[in-house]
Amino acid sequence: MAEKKESVDTTQFRRIHKVEVKKKRFTLSKKSIAMIVVIVLIIAGCFTGYIITKNSDGYATKVSGNKDVITGDVTVSKQGYFEYLLDQSGAQKTVDNAYNAIANKELPSKTYQSQIDEEVKKLEDSYKSYMGSVESYATSLGYKDVKTFREEFVTPTAKKTVLKNKYLKEQYNTILKNYTPAYIKTITVEKESIALKLIKQATSQETFDKLMKDSAYSSNANDYKLVTSKTDTTTLNKRIKNNLSKFSSMKNDGVYPTVIKQSTKKYVVVYVYNTDKNKNKDTYINDLGSVSDIDSDAEIFYLKKYKFTVYDKKLKKEIKAINKKYIND
Repeated sequence: MAEKKESVDTTQFRRIHKVEVKKKRFTLSKKSIAMIVVIVLIIAGCFTGYIITKNSDGYATKVSGNKDVITGDVTVSKQGYFEYLLDQSGAQKTVDNAYNAIANKELPSKTYQSQIDEEVKKLEDSYKSYMGSVESYATSLGYKDVKTFREEFVTPTAKKTVLKNKYLKEQYNTILKNYTPAYIKTITVEKESIALKLIKQATSQETFDKLMKDSAYSSNANDYKLVTSKTDTTTLNKRIKNNLSKFSSMKNDGVYPTVIKQSTKKYVVVYVYNTDKNKNKDTYINDLGSVSDIDSDAEIFYLKKYKFTVYDKKLKKEIKAINKKYIND
């Protein structure tokens, strides 16, 4: 069944940036770039020494004040420094801010807060296992305290995961069509006659699992679990992947009736399971959530839904360099 489309108020997401940054091209020598690391510390210590101009959306567009920042024999203009930061992180920051605003819109607290809290806990538990405490991890990333770290990084990251899960649930049928997912197990043998014999023997998943453990086949047996159209051929043999759409379209669990001949002259028997995509929807959603392409798919979907637009040419170019589908021309 086609996913239901809903109308949304996009006005607050369309005016991300309207004032063009000064068009004068700025270049930095390698020595200048190296000195910027020092300059940022100097500027951070006397931030009021110059002005950052913002538009109505709060996005910085121009730096003014003292003409130059000078350190030794290297001169870097503050506008140049600003544009350097724009090139390095401004585009991603703009996308992150827009996506976080969309997440706040899509995930009302009353419905999604428990899921967000659960994801926050998972993230913080991982930080504890890595650094001993959330505070140590936050400090290592430059945050002044856990509260700030949680507000500015952990919670937005958790919301992004919850929003991706919402996308997977609501766009499930479209994702199945685009990714042709299937759960497969294989046994690879030297002779076609042996492969044909295994197909006759594998009358159930239990039987196939026993064959996989048999000493005659165990060294060449593999449970790939979920594979999709995005699975790399270094992981899944190309000849097997070429039949993915057939595996995905199977209505019942069972052995694929045709032996797959590899370029190495070996023969593969494939068992397909979890074929009922409605009954196993939660399993599919959980495993599809680990496919890296799904993250960008979700971002593109919601940015388009809210008509994410950037009017500044320089910033727009930088964002399209991250992902050309983030913005519609």
